[in-house]
Amino acid sequence: MPRLSWFSENLGFKGLSILLALFVWYLAKQVDDPIQMSFFVPVVFKNLPQNFQVSSDPPQVNISARTKNHGGSLNPLAVQAILDLSTAQDGQVEYVLTESNIIAPVDIHITRITPPKVILSIEELIEKTLPVQVHHQGEVQKGFLLDSIEITPPFVRVRGAKSQLAPIETVTTMVIDLSELSRSTEMIVQLDLPQRSLQILDEGVEFYSAQVNLRSLPVKKRFDNVPVYLRNTAYVSVINPNAFNIFVEGPAEVVQSLNASGLYGVIDLRKYKPGVYNKVRPTPILPEEVNILEQWPPISLWVKPETLEKSVKLKQRVRPSGFSARQR
Repeated sequence: MPRLSWFSENLGFKGLSILLALFVWYLAKQVDDPIQMSFFVPVVFKNLPQNFQVSSDPPQVNISARTKNHGGSLNPLAVQAILDLSTAQDGQVEYVLTESNIIAPVDIHITRITPPKVILSIEELIEKTLPVQVHHQGEVQKGFLLDSIEITPPFVRVRGAKSQLAPIETVTTMVIDLSELSRSTEMIVQLDLPQRSLQILDEGVEFYSAQVNLRSLPVKKRFDNVPVYLRNTAYVSVINPNAFNIFVEGPAEVVQSLNASGLYGVIDLRKYKPGVYNKVRPTPILPEEVNILEQWPPISLWVKPETLEKSVKLKQRVRPSGFSARQR
């Protein structure tokens, strides 16, 4: 019985071979069966004219697809819904998505797109040059005042959708904290664009800076017996008294640097004809930063009808009883 003996020999080994063959066939069949997948893909635009901006509602869609590629060869992140906008015009348009819009790195069959259409908002892009305004908070250190804040460069060129950019008149900086500043300083600042979709076009501008200028709080000081001098004296003139007092206010460093012995006031005689003038106010010679709060007493001026050329006292200081005169 040679034929029967062949079937009866090594039954375990032959059975295992048959099982392995069936398993390989099953795997091969599984590879050929299509795989059903569902995932989100972004809506992407091509051929959009440079002077337009577009947004999609929604910005992504869900697709269901079948593919015969097995083992993870399909990467959903590489799949996109592509829209050709070469003929785009300003406004809103409804765009129906089809399988031809879906681009994938491997062959897939689209079974569903949800939602099946998107709303595109297409807007014209414009450019504007806007002034930069400072946004600051906090108080400088006690004893100082904020004098000014200067932004460099003071303007910014911005590009964006017409509906967003047209009503904007200024661009502000991010908040500058002045807390505890005790001296003038320069700092780099960031611009706070009112719309994130706006784009800064200032090529060559590495950064924007703010020069914060402080000044000390004004202090007050009194100076007594400030001498009075006469200028442009064409006539013999006499004043009484020949000194006055002033009460001034100004930056601490300037006021404290004033030397009482170096202060004086002047009376310009070009506007005075011969005669007697009461309550004349001399002009104190002070730094521009110093303000006069009070000045006293008024000066009495007597301009005689006698020219200096004819006066024997041309280069002498006139000192009649109760009167004195100075020239400078």
